Amino acid sequence: MIIGLVPGAMKPYHAGHHYLVKKAIDECDKVYIYTTTKDRKCISGSAMQRVWNALICPMLPSKVEVTFVTSPVGAVFNVLETTDNNPSLTQNHIYRLYGGTEDANRFRDEYIRRKFPNVADRFVNVAKEESHKYLRGTGDSPMAKGEWVRNSINSGDYNEFRNFLPGFLKPHAKDYLELLNS
Repeated sequence: MIIGLVPGAMKPYHAGHHYLVKKAIDECDKVYIYTTTKDRKCISGSAMQRVWNALICPMLPSKVEVTFVTSPVGAVFNVLETTDNNPSLTQNHIYRLYGGTEDANRFRDEYIRRKFPNVADRFVNVAKEESHKYLRGTGDSPMAKGEWVRNSINSGDYNEFRNFLPGFLKPHAKDYLELLNS
């Protein structure tokens, strides 16, 4: 089984995040998204969780599971540790990490090999191995960044905010903003 792991604060969830999730959906049998309810600048963690529950999760395929955690990166390390400690239970699993190229070094090969030797050969950091597919604005990868989306919210630029969303959320941009502001 190929398992996709997608960690991130995702405040707010935008087209760049969805690009990673979509790649994981296309390439994996099961996808786990780890995000957090911590506040980030102008985005309340609890408001973002309402957006996930009301708008995002209902539109994701059933093979995607969203979990709210304290640390998305820590959650991935917990999965690797559990797998490393129980290799016979997960010996046929391959783990693919989906993150931006800016975060690729959080999961350095040498660290994974040293810390999780039983799973290291079955762990792929896609942004590191296939960086050309994950550079912002290159190929199909959208030009979206959390900071830019938050700036559009702060400036009240609805059209810019909407443009940063993945296609399936664009029709719900007003609802998205209302949930973030409630």
